Amino acid sequence: MTLDRPSDAPSPAERRRTPEGSQSEPSLASVIRLRGAPLLEALEQHRPGAREHADATASYSFAAAVELGFDRRRAEAIREASKLHDIGLVYVPADLLAKPKDRLAAADREQLEARFEAGRRLAWGAGIPEPVCEWIAGFGERWGGGGPGGLKGDAIAVESRVARAACACDLILASPDADASPGERRRHAVEELRRAAGRDLDPAVVEALTALLGRAAPTEAGAWA
Repeated sequence: MTLDRPSDAPSPAERRRTPEGSQSEPSLASVIRLRGAPLLEALEQHRPGAREHADATASYSFAAAVELGFDRRRAEAIREASKLHDIGLVYVPADLLAKPKDRLAAADREQLEARFEAGRRLAWGAGIPEPVCEWIAGFGERWGGGGPGGLKGDAIAVESRVARAACACDLILASPDADASPGERRRHAVEELRRAAGRDLDPAVVEALTALLGRAAPTEAGAWA
């Protein structure tokens, strides 16, 4: 699918030279990117197409983080962590992933919910810093409660809240009526995101994403198609 996503233009060099010529420590974003790459590769092998959704979620996460006023380095770290929101799906059988949502049994839903904790363990094993592993576990938490970890509201890391809303945004935009116009798709996404605000999603993050969608304009030749 082709999405008219917010731009996450290339970052400035993430390993900067000091005046003395030595290299500074790598940014958190670059550490997540390097150590998360094999996990994303494994996920794509298990579920073809997952990488495209991961990249789209990352783009929306970065744009939302900037809209919320986060500094560049923090927004970049959120962008890279957001790519890992589904890595725990490597433990979910492919036949379960192929099931329509309305045919999922309670046990199936439990297995899907467990992917966030599984993702945390995978990230930890890959050497990703502990705070980021906790963000990954938190991707399954709902603003109004009822998530696998039992957290709600501001008890959920804001990085997790941004990624969850960004994921929802991409899924909504990727699945409307094929005949819908770009404007109709954006309006549909805004409506769905606002419907989930305060229940599943952080209202402040939803407001940031809907502001972005309100300013978005389709690009030429197949955008939003």
